[in-house]
Order: sequence, then structure tokens, then C-alpha cells
Amino acid sequence: MIFNFDKLRLSTTLAAGSLCAALLAQGTEDALRYSWILPGGTARSWAMGGAFGAVGADPANASINPAGLGLYNTTEVSMTPSFEVNDARSLYYGTATTAAQQRLSMQNMALTLYYPNEGKNWRGGSFGISFDRQSSYNWKERAASDRVPSSILERFVDEANGTNYSEVEGGVFPYTSTLAWWTYGIDTIPGYTDQFAAAIPFGTNVAQTHDVDASGRYNNTSFFYANNYKDKLYLGATLGLVGVRFERYTTHQERTTDESIDLETLKYKEDLITSGNGIDLKIGVLGRVTDHLRLGVAFHSPAWLLLNDSYSYSMLTDFRAGDGYVENSPSGTFSYRVKTPWRAVASMAYQVGKVGIVSVDYTYTDYRNMRMRQSEELVNGYDFAYENELIRNNYRGTHGVRAGTEWRAGPWYFRAGWAFVPAGFDAKDPRQGSAYRIFTGGLGYRQEHFNIDLGAVYGMRDTKWYAYSPDLTEPVQGDLKDVRTLITVSLRP
Repeated sequence: MIFNFDKLRLSTTLAAGSLCAALLAQGTEDALRYSWILPGGTARSWAMGGAFGAVGADPANASINPAGLGLYNTTEVSMTPSFEVNDARSLYYGTATTAAQQRLSMQNMALTLYYPNEGKNWRGGSFGISFDRQSSYNWKERAASDRVPSSILERFVDEANGTNYSEVEGGVFPYTSTLAWWTYGIDTIPGYTDQFAAAIPFGTNVAQTHDVDASGRYNNTSFFYANNYKDKLYLGATLGLVGVRFERYTTHQERTTDESIDLETLKYKEDLITSGNGIDLKIGVLGRVTDHLRLGVAFHSPAWLLLNDSYSYSMLTDFRAGDGYVENSPSGTFSYRVKTPWRAVASMAYQVGKVGIVSVDYTYTDYRNMRMRQSEELVNGYDFAYENELIRNNYRGTHGVRAGTEWRAGPWYFRAGWAFVPAGFDAKDPRQGSAYRIFTGGLGYRQEHFNIDLGAVYGMRDTKWYAYSPDLTEPVQGDLKDVRTLITVSLRP
């Protein structure tokens, strides 16, 4: 594998970061996971590509521009379940594999209470609560190839080199190299006490499978208030209570076909469960420029998250001589904080009489503003300075766009939309993939006291990730596709 100098230097930096993450179960990609979120909302809003900042009168506004909630003129309760199918295709050293996962979940639940203020400049307001699922972590991915010219054991060798074997043996690397030592995956080079070699010689073709089974969600429960000044100006704000749950079970397996190598198979497992909570704030303003045109802007504060990790690791080896070894790490726990980046949203909606509407949302997010730090609940000297420096160097600001349209024929509504959500990695980062591209559509039926809406969302993106150290292996080329179907039932008195 050939790297230019800049890419080699970056890969080495990423490798060091991955070793640090292995020790603590936290890394910069954990910060990105909880920072890369989508708007919530209903089947109607998602059928229009999620471009609902200036359309208004929908629970989606709680996660885009809360000023749009000021367009409500009635009390409403709604519920939106969804069904998602996630398909991951991977290419690793020329071998293609697929994996899929399905999940039924609650996308949105909302209660909006409207009160009129007739005869006043402030015409009336709305307040209530909206629950949104803003990110889903339900993915299975598999990378496999029979022709990988390296082993994960080299990662442990690189980590252990320079450390006396007695310290490695004693558990200085309890989740990584120590496991490899006790299962005879690595050993000292004869004549040295602090230099190591892998049981699989570097450059040997190894058959590998790397499975990742992930699940979880990022939820936001928003308490909102919005008001309406002369049907011209709308103001709104939300206080969001964030809930996070993430589970990932990673299994890395290797098999040697060279009969001269005593180590035949190895299995390295990583189990991680993250749970946490936090808060965020959103404020927005929306103006009716003409009878047909509305413009709005909103500011989303960072989410301040307190996260708790529980993790464990294990390694198993089998040798052709007939012996085999299993070693398990202690169960680890760690509490830390993540501050996600702030966001700015600009929205436009143009109404075509009473029959149609076209809307566009633009979002700016600078992922370089993510930060990780220790929890105040844990007396710990680790300050995450290294991870925060990686964040500043390896991420970037992004420009996202969502667009949608809706057309009416009697009580029936027909909708379509599109969205472009860039990844947060810097363009020079070897993990940088393509933007998330979304195509949507749907229809709705509306009466005075109820409506039912159907929506379908098709998303696609390319990703790059590493089974282990970037300076030892090529990236896995991922092709992720997801399909979500949503149904919303809304009731009004």
C-alpha cells in the first residue's frame, strides 16, 4: 500500500488516536457520532426532505426553527412511528460483503397547545412538547477478505514496543497488548525485553472478517414556546432534553493459511455500551415578507452531554500444535462530557396560492467546535487535550441543504424532497466519504379534525473506516443505504 507523506503522517496520527481510544473506549469519532444529527419531525416534514424551517405548524419546527410553531392556529396531538431498513455494503481488499438490519421505532410524538389572543398585536401563541429521534445507530457492517497482508497483532506490537515485557504481562495494556501477550499473539524478540513480534509475520496474507453490530439512538425531547406578532413576525424557542443510547459489538477474526505459521486463528472482541443525557437550546425568528414568501433564521446551541461508557475486550487464539488460549479484560467504565457544535439555520418558503408550497433550508455546522472533556463526577487526570487537537485538525465546517415541495388537490397532498448532508471529516482525512444524500416523497389526507400522512425516505452515502490501525491496513470502502417509511396521525379538537 502506497501513501504520500501527508497521508502517512495523518494515518500515523489516527493510529495513535485509535490506540488511545482503545485504552479509554472514547475517541474523536464518538464525538462526531453524537454531533452528526438530522432534523426530527413527521411523515409530512420528511416527505418534503426535512425542509420545514419556514413552512411551520409542524412538530419538525422544534428541531429546525421553533418560530415556525407560531403558525399553529389550533391545538394538535400527533404520533409518528417509523420502520427503517439499513443496508451496508463493504469492499475490503477487493472482496465485497453485505449486511442489513431492520428496526421499528418511534420517530416523533408531539402535543401542541394553542391559545388565541384576539384583538392584540401578539395574536396568539403555542407551547407544548415534542419528542424526536434525530439519529439512529442501527447498523450492521462486515468487512472480509482472504488477502489482507497484515494482522491486527501488529497494532499490539506497535503499542507494546518500548515497554518492558513484565509491564505488558502485568496489565499495563489491559484491553489490548496484554490480551495478545497472554494468548501468545505477541512475544518478545529473542535478546530483547522491550521489543516485540507478532505470531503472524508482517506481510503474511491473512483471511480476515471484521463484524460491527451497532444499535441505539439520539433522542431530543423539546419543550417549546412560540408567538405571533400581527401575523407578520414569529418568535420561538425550545429547551431540549437529550437522551443517548449506543451499543456496539465488534468481532475481528483472522485465519492463516500458511501451514508453517503455528497460529491458525484468532478472535478479538470489543463490547461497548454508551448511555447519557444532556441539554440544548434553540431560538428562531420567522418573518412573512409578502403574502407568499416567508424567511427565517435559527440558532442551535451545542448539546452539552454527559456520557457513560461500559466496555470489555477479549482475545482467543488457536494454534496448529493443538493449544488454544482465551483472555478477558476487566470490565471498564468511564464518564466524560461531549460538547457538540452549534448550528445556524436559514429557511425560505414560497407559497403558491392555496395549492402549493416550495421550501428550502440551509444549515451550517462546524465540527471543529466539538469538544471532549472529563466528567466532573469522576476524579480523573485525563483532559482529552490530544483528542481535542485531533478534532481541530481532522474535521471541518459543513454546508447542508434540504429542499421540498407540497401540492394540494382537495383534501389530498402530494410531496417530494431532497437533502444533502455533508460528512464532518476534513477533505484530507482518509476517513472522509461522500455526503449523505436523501430523496423523499409522500402523500397526505387532511380533514378539519384529523390528518394522516405517509412518507418515505431513501438515503445513501459512502464511508471509509479502518478495521484497525490506518498505517497497517487499507480502509474499508462502505456503501450505506437506508430506507425509512413513516406514518403520522394528527388529531385536532
